[in-house]
Amino acid sequence: MNTIIVERVTEFSPEVADGIRNLVKQLVSNTRSLTDEEFNEMIEPKQNFLFIAREVSTNKIAGVVMISIYRIPDSKKAYLDDIIVDEHFRGRGIAGLLFEKVIATSKEHNAEYIMLTSNPKRVAGIHLYEKLGFKKRETNVYRLEL
Repeated sequence: MNTIIVERVTEFSPEVADGIRNLVKQLVSNTRSLTDEEFNEMIEPKQNFLFIAREVSTNKIAGVVMISIYRIPDSKKAYLDDIIVDEHFRGRGIAGLLFEKVIATSKEHNAEYIMLTSNPKRVAGIHLYEKLGFKKRETNVYRLEL
């Protein structure tokens, strides 16, 4: 098995942007591609942390996760958006490596907890979240299209 490293993306790279675009297409097939400017908007704010898992021997991006860590009136939290592992790399523990980085970074920045949402159809993901200690909350999620 080839070595996988997890690293934070802090500056724009066409290679990384294209790799993430390909991963997003695996998660949401009917979405438009992220522009270079939108990619920069993700990595620019200091409270955003975009991590990629990369296979060392091929330099191929095997997974991605994004968290934002910020203060709200009653606490400081981390919010996880879209953890994606390339379908060719699944079953190799890459999601676990990405979560290790998410948890460590959240602790380093004094977040009190990590929030995420998940589609009920993503059974494998939900199983992993529960295995890692995430608890399902009884709440509703709302979205307003603009």
